[in-house]
Amino acid sequence: MFEHRLFNDFVTLLVVIDPINVIPAFMLLTQYLSLETRRRTALRAVVFAAVILVAFIIVGQIVLEALGIDLPAFSIAGGLVLLAVSLQRILRPTERPAKEEVDEVADSPQDVAVFPLATPLIAGPGSIIAVVLLTDNEQFGIVEQTQTTLVMLGVMILLYLMLLMAGRIQRLLGNTGSDVLSRIAALVLAALSVDIIINGIRASFFV
Repeated sequence: MFEHRLFNDFVTLLVVIDPINVIPAFMLLTQYLSLETRRRTALRAVVFAAVILVAFIIVGQIVLEALGIDLPAFSIAGGLVLLAVSLQRILRPTERPAKEEVDEVADSPQDVAVFPLATPLIAGPGSIIAVVLLTDNEQFGIVEQTQTTLVMLGVMILLYLMLLMAGRIQRLLGNTGSDVLSRIAALVLAALSVDIIINGIRASFFV
């Protein structure tokens, strides 16, 4: 049961963050940077995203309770958002972002490690909702929440390693392979989203 829960957390966070979907954007946004600068950008993006997610793990549910929002209601809403994110990934066109659009972001005064890499690409609405739901104070104690946090950090480390090897992964998979894997992950996310919605409805009306 313990191993199953942690594995479920790992799969959920992995498909929500979707490293295969992050890699092409990372490559485009850092294409004119040196190798060393690209590595620093990857590290900073992952660290910023991890800090954002840890912050929501700590205070996310507290804020919801202060607003008078029950977690079952948040589960239903969150499941719908995750379902929308997954459907967007599944049904999106195959075209990559235009080079002009990427250059406009890369040339802006903002740090691409923070925006758009750390948020919303890595720590976006989907991953924020996921970490809040996976660390429900009413279902899990501090030990389980700590374990989920460690799993999330493990996913972040995996993402960082994949970003370091982004060029090789991109060449290995190609645009078609990356697109297929991203859509498969989105399909898994859609199934998980429906399960979250069902559990939220069950908690709201049948408990």
